[in-house]
Amino acid sequence: MAVQDTAATFIGLTNDNEFFSAHYLAEVFEGDLAETLKAWEAEGEPPHRALRNLHQGYFALRHRLKSERSAVERIRQQRDFFRELMGVLGIPWQPHNREVAANAELPVLAALGDRLWVLGALDPENEGEDPLSLTLDARQFFGEGPHFDALAGQSWYYILDQAVLRQAAPHNETPPRWVLLLSDRQGILVDRYKWSQNRMLRFDWEEILGRRDDRTLKATAVLLHRESLAPVDQQGNPGQSRLDSLDENSHKHAFAVSDDLKYALRQAIELLGNEAAAQLIEQARSRKEGIYSGQNALDPEQLSRECLRTMYRILFLFYIEARPELGYLPVGDDTWRQGYSLESLRDLEMVRLTTDESRQGRYFHDSLQRMFALIYEGYRASRQGDQLHQSTANAFTLQGLDSHLFDPARTPLLNRVVFSNATLQRVIQSMSLTRPSTSGRGGKRRRGRVSYTQLGINQLGAVYEALLSYRGFFATEELYEVAPRGKKINPDELDTGYFVTRAQLEEFHDDERVYDHVDGKKTLRVHPKGKFIYRMAGRDREKSASYYTPEVLTKSLVKYTLKERLTDELSADDILDLTVCEPAMGSAAFLNEAVNQLAQAYLARKEQELGQRIPHEAYQQELQRVKMHIADHNVFGVDLNPIAVELAEVSLWLNALSGGHSVPWFGYQLFTGNSLIGARREVYPVRALKKQAKEGYWYNQAPRRLSPESLLNPPVDMMD
Repeated sequence: MAVQDTAATFIGLTNDNEFFSAHYLAEVFEGDLAETLKAWEAEGEPPHRALRNLHQGYFALRHRLKSERSAVERIRQQRDFFRELMGVLGIPWQPHNREVAANAELPVLAALGDRLWVLGALDPENEGEDPLSLTLDARQFFGEGPHFDALAGQSWYYILDQAVLRQAAPHNETPPRWVLLLSDRQGILVDRYKWSQNRMLRFDWEEILGRRDDRTLKATAVLLHRESLAPVDQQGNPGQSRLDSLDENSHKHAFAVSDDLKYALRQAIELLGNEAAAQLIEQARSRKEGIYSGQNALDPEQLSRECLRTMYRILFLFYIEARPELGYLPVGDDTWRQGYSLESLRDLEMVRLTTDESRQGRYFHDSLQRMFALIYEGYRASRQGDQLHQSTANAFTLQGLDSHLFDPARTPLLNRVVFSNATLQRVIQSMSLTRPSTSGRGGKRRRGRVSYTQLGINQLGAVYEALLSYRGFFATEELYEVAPRGKKINPDELDTGYFVTRAQLEEFHDDERVYDHVDGKKTLRVHPKGKFIYRMAGRDREKSASYYTPEVLTKSLVKYTLKERLTDELSADDILDLTVCEPAMGSAAFLNEAVNQLAQAYLARKEQELGQRIPHEAYQQELQRVKMHIADHNVFGVDLNPIAVELAEVSLWLNALSGGHSVPWFGYQLFTGNSLIGARREVYPVRALKKQAKEGYWYNQAPRRLSPESLLNPPVDMMD
């Protein structure tokens, strides 16, 4: 399913399936272009100004093509425009027929090694069709005489997929990294690494050259210029692609958005915790039960865990609704979309609640609880025997997710609470919008919509694990926030928090006290008695050992770990017999990466063994099927933190979900426990670890078994 996002800033530029994140294009991208544009201005006429000047010639061409019926003449006139456009973009005109497979050639307008190819598509009927759906006309080949025109009549989509990007060129040449496919209506920029996800950039020449919007012209010039796609240094050596730098910035921005979600989660847990505590205490008071006080006081740790679970449920819904291609939620069904989806609540996130009735109402609460129940239980309209029946023609179905995270038995306290519209609206809003900043144009404070489509499992895992080392507690008296001397006066809310009483505050200097600035007034940051506070305090992170491994390190470690097993002798089916265990899995970052790399290795070897290629449009679906099989049969994990295990279940499920297939339960694969219990008390003496002859290496010797008593009085050779 293709999703087209057009940033409002760039008229005529379409961001198919988020080639870049939509929020990055709208809010950050222009700032990343500034240095390039400044350098162009200093050198003379910049490319974006030359692009603007193509306006008159382009529309003269469009007028001529309306009445031109000769295919040969149409090709000639189109190529005049292509040549002029490529000149503006710094791409040399190199028309030739290029062999791309045995006895198969392709007319190419330029081929800069394995970095950039430029191709031209002919629209014979002048109907403005998608260039990928147009076919290669035999008259597009250059020169006279016979040609290897086996690809003539094939669509450009097929040609890119089968002859250019997914199959090695003759003599084992590497396929091009970038392909620019031009027609007289559109330009399509394809990145070989994003092709399998159908992610690409489209440029509408009529819009871009007709409206001549300055921002769009600058963006187009930078994105398509040779300096961005296939740069060379003064010696003619290949340089680093500017688009790779932009793509890296886009990913960094995605991680920045995930940082915004960490702040949103922490704040939301405090909001939920405070409202839940107030309601639970009031319920106990009205029943005169005397609980939630004294020895029966409300347990802040249990309340923290339940609020955390609730927020992770909401985060799950945001994530899964942003991925209709996974085929789990019935996002195309009007009943679901209008009556059940989280997106319907996001539409209400900015609606002002002007009355007590609207603020204290329970619409948001009931909607979320209904969605949680649907995810956990699934939806079956009626069941007759073993056969599923729909009670109405338009009722949707939903498979239940047998996950601890959505199990209502895991939130016994919050099951007794009805959260107000005012609280949940703030929660949904904080999870929907990025944090306010002053980095927008003109220094204005802007909040963009969080792109959950751009967030991958790794970024989501970073959000998951960020708060595992936090804890909630109640202020038993009025507490003031302080910070170590030399630290920022207003410390990061995600950093360790320090809280003192009024009497203790006098022991701290003014530069150690934390202040808030409201309406120009500087006031001490104070937390009233009874407030539920959710922060990382003292050495909580060190004690919990909760650290998230960066994605680049995860990929590298898994790659070189699997390298020892994925030898040339291993067949594709042998991969399905491998077992992967992570003894301290957290939210399953390493397990997910292992699933990804094993699935890709399986498909690559299976294609080679069968001598067949999976069609491009089916590749992602096949990959997901293999990932689901491996996740369901081959991976196991353990972690001390029960919430981490719940998150691992969900992250594995999200990563491997394959539409149309049963939803697995990982209850027999992922466990809460200490994986070190039962480890052998066997050690090596220090002398065995010292450099020595190969046959004497420590790993060629058996370790010495120690008794529990010997651990208290270790042998001398263990302490050398």
